[in-house]
Amino acid sequence: MIIDAHTHVGFGKAITRRAKTLVAELDRAKVDKAMVFAGAINDCTNEALLKEIAPYKGRLFGVGSVSPNGPKAYRPSLAKMDAWLKRGDLRAIKFYLGYEPFYPNDSRLRPYLRLLQKHGRPAIFHSGDTYNVVKGAKLKYAHALHVDDLAAEMPDLKIVIAHLGSPWIIDAAQVCYKNENVYADCSGFVYGDFSAAKRAEFIQVWKEFERVTESNGRILFGSDWPISDVKPYVRLVKTLAGKHAQRVFHANAEALFGV
Repeated sequence: MIIDAHTHVGFGKAITRRAKTLVAELDRAKVDKAMVFAGAINDCTNEALLKEIAPYKGRLFGVGSVSPNGPKAYRPSLAKMDAWLKRGDLRAIKFYLGYEPFYPNDSRLRPYLRLLQKHGRPAIFHSGDTYNVVKGAKLKYAHALHVDDLAAEMPDLKIVIAHLGSPWIIDAAQVCYKNENVYADCSGFVYGDFSAAKRAEFIQVWKEFERVTESNGRILFGSDWPISDVKPYVRLVKTLAGKHAQRVFHANAEALFGV
């Protein structure tokens, strides 16, 4: 079983890919299921996401988005978000730190975070570097160390740091090591396929994270498709996951998202 915990569909300039294409990519990579993210940066509202993945029930699972600074379409009501989470239409909420100027412990997020805690679903935070086609991002908001404040204040909230916090790998790893409620996904380290240099860089990053956390068992497999290709991601992570392969490829995702 392989679950890709970090993919996107989109209808805008940053990402223009549809669910049909994603499913074909998953088939090529022999990936069984995928979490699919809504978000303002890819012009995909929660409603648009749910409509797009509806034909692939049991294969694609929705991850909603909340943008506290964004237009109304990206600030869903608590009642609506509660209903989506309760029915399982959405399995998590993604917050785009850095792309938008707010920190994980912003008071405007707390009502949504309490909903996630109520339903036992994770908050996913973009962390680290930002996609180079998206202008105006501010990296200070996307530093993984800021997740520690929230993790300490809400220890029962499940949290995922996206992209291993790259380039602040050690900081992200330390947050995971310190807080049992925090995981990280390994997505988005390459545009397209891995070159030899990018492959070597990813291996070093993985080992650094593993060294600090004393395990890779807190990592979720994720590709960041369509930014990164899924098949080479699967191939490379298989060489690194070792004794925690089940946790990395599906058990962590099953526990966090209930898929």
